Formats: sequence, structure tokens, C-alpha cells
Amino acid sequence: MNNIIYNAVDELVSEIKSLKNYIRLLELKQLIDHDLTLNTLMIEFNEIKSKYTEASVYGEYHPDLKHLKITLAQTKERLYNHPVVQEYKQLEKELQKTLDEISRKIAQTVSPKIRYPNEIGLINKH
Repeated sequence: MNNIIYNAVDELVSEIKSLKNYIRLLELKQLIDHDLTLNTLMIEFNEIKSKYTEASVYGEYHPDLKHLKITLAQTKERLYNHPVVQEYKQLEKELQKTLDEISRKIAQTVSPKIRYPNEIGLINKH
């Protein structure tokens, strides 16, 4: 019985991995990993995010908090407005939606009391 289930899961995973969106997601990941401009933006974003997180511990009493917040927003905007990142994020959302739908169908088929993620990713309460 377990082997049948595991084989079905393996088949499902193979089907998901053969989707055009999944293949494109992997291609975009390679582009992101090897693009010098994007890598620089990501490093800059992570450094500013780290500084902002440290400063936010002190709240409004930190002298650079406002400046760091503005810099973080600007850096994030530059990163997330890059066409490759935008396409990647869109495909990532679509894949997550597919996985959530699969989870919902499995959960509802097994029992209506099993929790599953809704359309915004939150677990439904029963």
C-alpha cells in the first residue's frame, strides 16, 4: 500500500517538474545566480536589510532608522523591478498556487477535517 502511494507521489513530482512554468523557473534561477547586476543588487539588499533589522530593535531611537528604511525600500524596489526577478516571482506564485491546490484536493479527499492552505497560503481552520 505504501509503495503505491510513494509511486503516485513520485509520478506527481515528475509531472510538476515537467511543467513549462517549473522549467522556466529553473532557467530564471540560473540567470539570477549568474547575473552580476542581480547578484550585486541582492547583496546590497541583504546588507541593508540586515542593518535595518539591527536598527529596528531600537525603534525610533536609532538615529539612522529612517534613512535605513528609505534605503531598504529603494533597494528592494530596484531588485524587485528587475524583469527577471519579476518573472521569477510570478512563476513562483503560480507554482505555489498549484501546490496549494494539490494539497487542498488531497486533504479534502481524505477527510474534510484536514487543514490545507487557502488561496493566500494560510491554513484553514475547521
